[in-house]
Amino acid sequence: MQIRNIIFDWGGVLIDLNTEGCMRAFEQLGADVKHLLTGTNELGVFSAYESGTLDTPGFHEAIRQMIGTPVSDEEIDKAWNTQLKSIPAEKLELLLRLKARYNLYLLSNTNELHWRCGIRSFQYKGHEVQDYFKQIFLSYKMHLAKPNPQIFLTALKEAGLKAEETLFVDDAPANCEAAASVGIRTFHYVPGDELSEATIFKH
Repeated sequence: MQIRNIIFDWGGVLIDLNTEGCMRAFEQLGADVKHLLTGTNELGVFSAYESGTLDTPGFHEAIRQMIGTPVSDEEIDKAWNTQLKSIPAEKLELLLRLKARYNLYLLSNTNELHWRCGIRSFQYKGHEVQDYFKQIFLSYKMHLAKPNPQIFLTALKEAGLKAEETLFVDDAPANCEAAASVGIRTFHYVPGDELSEATIFKH
């Protein structure tokens, strides 16, 4: 069956992450989050925030409780957004090339603060995020998160896609396994590799 649709993950696949720097930023605020931040599927308060169980005010409050001292929303936001770097130009070029041949979608475990801050990473040669993708699926809005297979089933249904005609690209093996479990073809991307050089995109 021919691939007609490609679903991309955002963090780690398209946008580069600075998870170590984010951990250090929280440490400077007095929070040890090393056991919760993985750079792929986050845990604890970060998982709750990305699945929409916690809203942004709730996230701020949970971090303050973790720290145990008064910290402003702005300080928390700055530490959290330290995790986001940028999308390399060659990846944005790749999306524009692929868009001419495939239906492109974005499916990301993310949260309101990261999305609001990171959406600017798609600005390139006059393009905005909506210019690359037919639809965007964000965990905090869906109240579902990878690797729950239901997030893939929901995305397929809402976009009207056939699993066997769809390729999913993610940097977490567990997420690829979950997508494969519902019949989606997968490509495990290793951060740092040249995404545009992947054989699967050269056909």
